[in-house]
Amino acid sequence: MNIADLARVRNDDLARDPAGQATGAGARALMGSIMSEERAPAGRPRRSPPIRRGLTLGAAAGLAAALVVGVGLPWGGPATEYANAAVSLKRTDRYLTVSVTDPDADAAAFAEAFKAVGLDATVEKIPVPPRMVGKMFGPHLVGDLPPGTGVTYEPEGPCGSAWCGKVTFPADYTGKISVRIGRPAAPGEPYAGLSTVNEAVDTASVDGYPVRGRTVAEVRAELARRGLKIRYFLMENNADGSGVSSPVGPDRIKDDYIVAMATPYSSDTVELHAGPDSNPFLRDLRRGD
Repeated sequence: MNIADLARVRNDDLARDPAGQATGAGARALMGSIMSEERAPAGRPRRSPPIRRGLTLGAAAGLAAALVVGVGLPWGGPATEYANAAVSLKRTDRYLTVSVTDPDADAAAFAEAFKAVGLDATVEKIPVPPRMVGKMFGPHLVGDLPPGTGVTYEPEGPCGSAWCGKVTFPADYTGKISVRIGRPAAPGEPYAGLSTVNEAVDTASVDGYPVRGRTVAEVRAELARRGLKIRYFLMENNADGSGVSSPVGPDRIKDDYIVAMATPYSSDTVELHAGPDSNPFLRDLRRGD
């Protein structure tokens, strides 16, 4: 309806109409203006113009998959909290709390979360023993840190996720970081190097079987019974009294050598570190001291 058309009907025209009648000039003019408005066909109600909400369907789907808490992300600055199907992050002015919710998620989903809280992360999925699947190794900060600062890494547990913990680093750090997430190793696939402050690797036993202080002959027989192969490392003393452990062939390892430690190499192979009892440390292990 055009308001300008209605404006042509004056109050004084209506005042001249007899009360209760629609036959006066003013009433007829008003009725004519109303009836001249185009009507929508029956059964097809008039639709209001579409309202643009500022989000495309793809953006809405993205928000459904990732909860963002914080001001400005991703349209302004970094968020203080971010969660998607892979990981939940919360950043304060002193530390970052991390909860790995889906270790099987693609590495890009982890990198997306770190980016959301202002960190340029490279995320790698690495093959690990079964008990380390889903655990986070790192993050390692790539680049220079302000003098007198560093990084601390505090796993928490148990928790409802695959892994959770706290990482403390300089509050104003926005540089690159490197993160590794444990994934199941394929049969026979070598595990990634597990040197990390995340978790101490049990080196005194293999799947519950104690190996430390036993002879190589004893350990070899038990591991063979379990269907496990062995990679050998010979432990020797240097002239200055320091020790070294070097990979060697099985012919360099005697049956009466003492096993000091075992580390998992793959799903079907164990690394044994052993040496002669002429090494005081190994001799004490054999005695149980």
